[in-house]
Amino acid sequence: MDIRSVPIPNARLEEGKVYPFHIVKAVSLGPGDDWFIMRDPNGYKTLLPQFYYEEYGLKPGTEVLCRVDKINCNGRMFLEPMHPHYREGEVYSFDVASRDHRINILGEEEYFFIVSDIFNKHWRVRTYIKARWDSAPGRLRCLLKRIKKGQLFLVIEDEAFQPSKLHPGKVYDFIMEGEKPHPDDGQTYYVVSDPYGEKHLFKKKHYVRYGIKTGQNIRCRVDKLGAEGYYFLEPEHPCYERNKVYEFPLDRLEELVFTDGSRQPVMILQDCFGEEVKLHLDRETLLRYAGYRTLQAKVKDIRKGRLEVELTDHQPS
Repeated sequence: MDIRSVPIPNARLEEGKVYPFHIVKAVSLGPGDDWFIMRDPNGYKTLLPQFYYEEYGLKPGTEVLCRVDKINCNGRMFLEPMHPHYREGEVYSFDVASRDHRINILGEEEYFFIVSDIFNKHWRVRTYIKARWDSAPGRLRCLLKRIKKGQLFLVIEDEAFQPSKLHPGKVYDFIMEGEKPHPDDGQTYYVVSDPYGEKHLFKKKHYVRYGIKTGQNIRCRVDKLGAEGYYFLEPEHPCYERNKVYEFPLDRLEELVFTDGSRQPVMILQDCFGEEVKLHLDRETLLRYAGYRTLQAKVKDIRKGRLEVELTDHQPS
């Protein structure tokens, strides 16, 4: 089987690490479609949207530290510039501008404060203490859980860890209650109830092929608590279990070629739905199995319906 070269328009950097980027210039690709051209430490260029970072004071000719937030399976890199004043995991005091409440997507009454940051941008912070909401304080100490696309995800410091009967890493039986569009992001979510009657969410788009239906009993692994205050749930895959070995059809071989000259061999398998399962391997291993039609691999993890696998030592002859 031939190895197809796939050019990647950025240098090979490590996901999660922070690097200095030079802002080369600003460009517009159309009305409201403005970008910065960023040059990485190796001299290669990538794009950063201007819209989310208007208050950061980013200017061509200057340098900014950026976290490589994500590198997708096609090698595309997503950057998150470091905020000029705030850092994730730290606690800050914010002025309370107002308060509000609503019935959320789970049908629960939700109380929250609107706080203003150093740029006078407003962010919503949920409170689970009705008495606190009734007597709104002038300031709140909040833990900054996450910054993404310039948005602050905050929780009140002494409410950061809400008690729950669910435990991350464990599997529970849930009942599928239905699906609803989320008012915050417009995406459709499955709504499920746990054995204790509490309701939870997970995005429909990752599990459309699972054929989940209202009233169905489904088993889900509870993952970490997200910055938005909800547990991540991973429903059991219809075809695979973690830590078990399966045979997968070999679809093709690729080699990602980055602009800095580095290369990453990739083997693409197919799962039971025909979805791609990509393995980053060394070239020697890739060539060793290039003539195979199927390969054995252990399912290490399943997240958002996507498999993470590793080849076993014993392959079909």
